[in-house]
Amino acid sequence: MNQPLHTSSDRNIDETLHLLTLAHEHAAKGDTSLQISCAKLDKNFEQTSFACLAMLQPMLLACIAAEGIKEVYVETCKDCSTQHISSIIDDYKTLSQAMAIRLDVHLGKKAQTNVETATENKNEPSRRTFFRTLIPTLAKHAADNIQQMTQKKPIDHYIQDIINADSRLLPALHKLFLHALPKLHVNHIPVPVMEGLGLGNIQVSEACSACGKCVDICASKTLSLRKFGNRFILDFQADCCTGCNQCISICPEQAIEALPSVSLPSLIQKKPRPLVMVSGKP
Repeated sequence: MNQPLHTSSDRNIDETLHLLTLAHEHAAKGDTSLQISCAKLDKNFEQTSFACLAMLQPMLLACIAAEGIKEVYVETCKDCSTQHISSIIDDYKTLSQAMAIRLDVHLGKKAQTNVETATENKNEPSRRTFFRTLIPTLAKHAADNIQQMTQKKPIDHYIQDIINADSRLLPALHKLFLHALPKLHVNHIPVPVMEGLGLGNIQVSEACSACGKCVDICASKTLSLRKFGNRFILDFQADCCTGCNQCISICPEQAIEALPSVSLPSLIQKKPRPLVMVSGKP
């Protein structure tokens, strides 16, 4: 029987959607950096503070990079596990090596870099200051109007539509990650299969009897059997695999083996890969 797919990103889906919405809005305004803070800090970061920073999975950071953000600063409270957050960041760095588009993630608050500008502005004549601030304000207002006119629906609805339109039996964040991959210009550098990443890859030996038990237990429908003459082919859909390894555990012949890495371009192709052709009765 298929097992339901649940991840921490699904339990925090509202915060995930909110963070991607913020990333999109910041990038649209030309701001390629994003400050993310723990809600317990209570420093008036209402829009960029989140109750659970553990939602910052490697896939989510990749989705943020796909929106055009280049730097993310993560400020934790004293109760946060910085070791856990650092582990997530390290996993993302490993994942991003297979991408041309990536972002830099820093632990801590973004440094203030406008001290000199503020001092200079303080000494400016009031008339000059008025005109200097007027133009950016008008430009921002015009950009907001254009965005409202050209964008048929709010960005958070658009992101939700991406999830709903994907018929694959996958966690929401997995769907968003797969949708973002083409924007990230992925390459063929192998990505190690990691517990926190949610990707997997397998190979199957000729010991397979085509019993179909692996197909039945796979919650994401990654595996399928098809008849080929008087034999059967076991197909593997790479973009659907979540690395749960249940197929490995249930195989009576121990014919299935986990591979140590995944190729990101294979996740974009959306074509099943034949693993083995054997005789048997599924």
